[in-house]
Amino acid sequence: MNALGINLSDVGMCLFAIANLPLGSQIQIEFLPPRCRERVRVCGAVRHRALYLYGIEFLVESDQRRGSWEDFGTITGRQVTQSQ
Repeated sequence: MNALGINLSDVGMCLFAIANLPLGSQIQIEFLPPRCRERVRVCGAVRHRALYLYGIEFLVESDQRRGSWEDFGTITGRQVTQSQ
């Protein structure tokens, strides 16, 4: 499905999607961050919904992101810490 990402941060994002995503559902998001050449794929959970706007929390524990999560901080301009 296609969606429009809004307000990207190191812990989540808001997205607009014509979809019916229940609260708590886990999704995968793939996007091209600003100033980057490679797409990023992260797992996330739907934490908030208002019509077609969704608040997504990135799941840091995802094995997909564990090795390169520190690199994600350079995308958003923040230092990212990861709990073990």
